[in-house]
Amino acid sequence: MKGVSSMDDKMKDIKGKATALSLYNTRDRLEDMIHQAEQNDISYTSFITNVLDGEIRYRNDKAQAKRIKEAGFPYPKYLKDFDLGFCKSINAKQFKQLSDLTWVDGIYNLILSGPPGTGKTHLAVGLGYQACENGYRVSYSSMQSLVQWLRTEEIDRRSRAKMNRIRRSNLLIIDEVGYLPISTAEGNLFFQLVSELQEQTSMIITTNKGFDEWTEFLNDAALATAILDRLSYRCDRIKFTGKSYRLEKRQSFLKGGEKTCEVQ
Repeated sequence: MKGVSSMDDKMKDIKGKATALSLYNTRDRLEDMIHQAEQNDISYTSFITNVLDGEIRYRNDKAQAKRIKEAGFPYPKYLKDFDLGFCKSINAKQFKQLSDLTWVDGIYNLILSGPPGTGKTHLAVGLGYQACENGYRVSYSSMQSLVQWLRTEEIDRRSRAKMNRIRRSNLLIIDEVGYLPISTAEGNLFFQLVSELQEQTSMIITTNKGFDEWTEFLNDAALATAILDRLSYRCDRIKFTGKSYRLEKRQSFLKGGEKTCEVQ
């Protein structure tokens, strides 16, 4: 019993020291690591290497999870699940070029335009997830949320924190641009942000509007031209076409054929 107690005390002491050094993976997996080392007759050098490799993986995983959480994605979407067979607007070579994210390093923008349900948000969020996994700082926002934060950042601490993070991001995803009209004052705030981030932060814009329709939701032709001029300077545009993926792949819980609902 004394030997067991002594071993328990030693393990407790090692875990305490691991905690003091922020070696949390070592602390949590100490017994397993020692057991594996004894079973496989691992050398001291290999054991230390395994400990350090485990800490590096643990910290990288934690940092990646933190980047994804702080990005503010509406839901998880991954590039591996993007249906290139359904989406005819982008080919495999272009998809690979987008996936390698060198365009983020070059501070290029990406504008994804087209009707709802054609894959714009899936591609945008998938690229955002990939960027987080590769170590980039990413921020996601719908246009309406972004406008709200811009309007209130001077008076609201949460909005200010959101905007500060956006300004520090390597990649900013702005979803649903043009779905709802914004005021001229809000448009001016958006213009100021785009100007501020130009050649500093890559942006992905998803929109259901063609360039010739931006005046409509911005309520100002000169402002629309100025914003598009800055966004388009270093930019690729992908026009999504076709039917809605959601409608084509619609899932139903009713069995026995097509069901319709009539509202009276």
